[in-house]
Amino acid sequence: MTKEMLVLIAFFVFVLIRSVFIEPNSLEIKRYAIEDKQLQGIRVAFLSDFHLKRRDYKRLDKIVKLTNQEKPNIVFLGGDYVAGHNIKKTMSPDIMASKLSLLNTQTYAVLGEHDWWVDGKLITSALRSNGIRVLENTNMRIISKNRYIDIIGLSDATTKQVNISQAFRRTGTPRIVLTHNPDVYYDIIENTNLVLAGHTHGGQFVIPFTKPVFVSSRYGSKLASGLIKETRNRMIVSKGLGMTGFPLRLNCKPEITIIDFVGTYTPAKKKKFYFH
Repeated sequence: MTKEMLVLIAFFVFVLIRSVFIEPNSLEIKRYAIEDKQLQGIRVAFLSDFHLKRRDYKRLDKIVKLTNQEKPNIVFLGGDYVAGHNIKKTMSPDIMASKLSLLNTQTYAVLGEHDWWVDGKLITSALRSNGIRVLENTNMRIISKNRYIDIIGLSDATTKQVNISQAFRRTGTPRIVLTHNPDVYYDIIENTNLVLAGHTHGGQFVIPFTKPVFVSSRYGSKLASGLIKETRNRMIVSKGLGMTGFPLRLNCKPEITIIDFVGTYTPAKKKKFYFH
């Protein structure tokens, strides 16, 4: 066996170990600082694409614990709480919702396609029974740090009908839009302060220095992850917390997304921010 062949084998072994055992069990805090005087001083956390297996209790407990340590003023949940298409293979919706209710601030949610494939009504009921507000083409005016914010939740674009005009009815700025699928981004013509989306998992398997191999968006890697500003509105797409399809993650760690709305951007020491 040649030296080149040995190097190639070693590389593939490294990639296999990293993508199967290391990155899927990692958890990154991804931070953004967004200039916005209307929402200045507010911190939000965004959690999406959990894909919780039947006994993923420790993983969910860790997600909740780390999120609470960030002390957000609002938490947003972007859907796909379940794993696969079979309720027997996923965490009980009641247990999942009970654990998510331990997030120690007001929490708002939408559902993803996996949730509806399993049992969207059951998952919605479990979340609402545990004090988590689920929004389906609806909105809610809330108070955070003595200011009003309109929270708008869109239905899943894969399994349901998105109705933007209905969801935005009687709302004004500041607005935060919560959607599972980022593809609705270009359909939102109303002014919003921020759109939050998941669904893509950041591509899940990303060879270094290249674009993601596959992104579940009709716009491809353009909407894979990160801060996007291609219209008057800004959108943040999370890489999510779990996996679907092949149980692999490479160069695409699971993430808890933390957004700080600031008047003027000042980088915090020892914390990496993605600024716009």
